[in-house]
Amino acid sequence: MRKLIRNLMNKVGYDVIKVNVHSDSKAKKISTVKVGNYLVDMPGNNPLISNYKYTPDANSQLGRLASVVAEKYPGNTVIDIGANVGDTIAVIKNHVDLPVIGIEGDPVSYKFLEKNIQPFTGITLIKEFLGDKKETLHVEMGKDGWNNTLIPTEKGTGKDVTLRTLDEVLEQQNLSGQTIKLLKIDTEGFDTIILRGSFDLLQKQKPILYFEYNRSNMDAIHEDGLSTLFSLQQFGYNTLVFFDNKGRYMLSIPLSQKELITEIHNYADESKSQVAYYDVCLFHESDQELSEKFIKGEILYAKSKA
Repeated sequence: MRKLIRNLMNKVGYDVIKVNVHSDSKAKKISTVKVGNYLVDMPGNNPLISNYKYTPDANSQLGRLASVVAEKYPGNTVIDIGANVGDTIAVIKNHVDLPVIGIEGDPVSYKFLEKNIQPFTGITLIKEFLGDKKETLHVEMGKDGWNNTLIPTEKGTGKDVTLRTLDEVLEQQNLSGQTIKLLKIDTEGFDTIILRGSFDLLQKQKPILYFEYNRSNMDAIHEDGLSTLFSLQQFGYNTLVFFDNKGRYMLSIPLSQKELITEIHNYADESKSQVAYYDVCLFHESDQELSEKFIKGEILYAKSKA
């Protein structure tokens, strides 16, 4: 019906433009957003409000991935780094009831996260910022309460933030002994940095990796994501799946195809390209059949939405 109305309006020279329902002026207000079967509270400046309003199946590929992983590894634990207000935990729980370790450093988002996980069981929350080593950084913090971005600055400006590695946090929280087969990261350019602090986990448990690959955010903090991405071959990771920033399946490719992956890396640009960034999924060689099943399902899902 929406397409029909829009086509009719186009014929007479009009169009329908979606207006965002989030804004900075609403930062102190609370909006309740439906994420699958669950209601999630968010600060009024969080763009996720508009995302889920206009695209109800936003991030659903993560839920489908969790379901496929659970078929092979029932009862495994998911790690959600950059858990934000808990929307991706809701996405996962809509598809499959797995234990989730949610990690979020932003204090505003963390308060919403604590509230929003109440309907769920098997949730462990950790309030931490993660990196590739334990260190204290001087940073400017932007997008508080919805997508906290850490921009390193010169000493004496900004505020001090302590980072720890995922390997260290899991060990200190007595969580490293759990079976962890899905690692999700969405941390505004720190994604590959955090992966470098997770090498012990990757080597021992070989989880499926799902993370945001945002070149603009990485450029802002001088992070070379490609080198870390390619380094994961040493741990046996070999199948790379790309989604565009709308969550639509794009293509899958062996991690060994470095020239093509570099071209794909160069294409995404928030200001110049039709694709602002990617979400990527990376499978270990021991999960080849799982990767094939997931990719086949995503191709069918994309066709159903065409």
